[in-house]
Amino acid sequence: MSKTVSAIKKGGISAVLLLLAFSAPAQSYGAAAAFKDTNGHWAGSYITWAVDQKLAQGYGDGSFKPNNLINEAEFLAMLLRTYNLAAESPSAGSVWSKPYYDYANNHGWPLLLTPQDNELRRGQAALLLASAANGTAFTEQSAIQWLLDEKISNGRTSATVAGFIPDGKLTRAEALTFFYNLKQHLTTLSNAKILKTNHLLGGIALNDTLDKLQKTLGKPTRVDPSEYGFSWYVYRGSYSHFMMFGVQNSRVVALFSNASDDWVSPSGIIIGQTVENAKKLIKNAVSPDDKDDYYAYTLGSERITLFYDRHDANKIAGILRMNQSVSKPVKSAYTSKLESAFEQQLFDLANAERAIRGIPLFQWDKLAAASAHSHSSDMNNRDFFDHINPDGSSPFDRMKAMGVKYHSAAENIAAGYANSLFAHYGWLNSKSGHRESLLDSKLKRLGTGVSVGGSYQIYYTQNFYTP
Repeated sequence: MSKTVSAIKKGGISAVLLLLAFSAPAQSYGAAAAFKDTNGHWAGSYITWAVDQKLAQGYGDGSFKPNNLINEAEFLAMLLRTYNLAAESPSAGSVWSKPYYDYANNHGWPLLLTPQDNELRRGQAALLLASAANGTAFTEQSAIQWLLDEKISNGRTSATVAGFIPDGKLTRAEALTFFYNLKQHLTTLSNAKILKTNHLLGGIALNDTLDKLQKTLGKPTRVDPSEYGFSWYVYRGSYSHFMMFGVQNSRVVALFSNASDDWVSPSGIIIGQTVENAKKLIKNAVSPDDKDDYYAYTLGSERITLFYDRHDANKIAGILRMNQSVSKPVKSAYTSKLESAFEQQLFDLANAERAIRGIPLFQWDKLAAASAHSHSSDMNNRDFFDHINPDGSSPFDRMKAMGVKYHSAAENIAAGYANSLFAHYGWLNSKSGHRESLLDSKLKRLGTGVSVGGSYQIYYTQNFYTP
């Protein structure tokens, strides 16, 4: 049984440890029946169409393997074959997929940053399809919505972005069905070169309307109050594309994300770039604020905060952009209504951090959350900051008292940070165990607790454990 504790104050840290919408091809082909594993398969007619069109073929053992997962190179090749685009034969010494990647790169199509042999996520496939079909830049969520709106897909479990199952893997049969439906919808692909937009997050810019936000990305996972006086519209359908949009008077006034492929700042600053290099791109910055965990500055009408990772060469790990007019916290907003919002955001931020690193996500645990909230409230009410309370109870005593049965457990605490974002990056940059708890793949469950008030104004607790 292992235990870890860690805690952090502002300026210091401490820790303890669906089926598709179009009908099947009307013509009846005989090819599917020739495969030993496609008789009666739901995608049999799509498979025969694909074989007839020479998009795909079977294996030497007489099977088609319709449920095998597909990678990006295979998906890209079949998409271009559907429209008779790109040369079939690579030059001598080149890999077989080079002609397809050359075509995609020349047209600015969104390709993965991971090796070609990785299995393709459904959300990534949607992004590639929508972008290629329209010749314009999409986000993953807006691409999925386009497929649903155009009836190219009804999702996997429902006709929603979440029901599309963006993080699910794509099978050969599903891919071929996408291609058939897309070909029925569009006889030719757009030949336009896609230019990256520099100031959009999920297709949304500061000062866009709430109506545009919801038409582009759909309904948010939830709407949280904020200490700035606006509301955060939180989108976490896929934690690898976690986004928050501040909305006030039906206008977008703030943007936050930690996802590297979702946006670029107006100055050309990107997530994954070092803060030192980012500073070279910033001209005419006003009121710079250079801290251990972030670099903030005003540029024109915006206040921009670059959160970075000191453990990874000071690379930017998240960007917060706000209209300058709403960038200062409102003291009167610090009420108990903020506690639940910060608790959920701490959980989301932990999972978003794990998602971009390929670490299994935490499962929310109400017992751990109850223990965490109780400890934050106790620190607030009895004016102390420690893992051990004045009665001598440790984090593990408190978790056990709440009914948590663990094999291993850990606790992070913090105090004095203005909001959940600053607390999260304080923990991430810690050298005292907080980071390890956040990124430990062996820890499976997480509950968070926040209490507003007391000497530090706000207290944060995370309780982690593995049953």
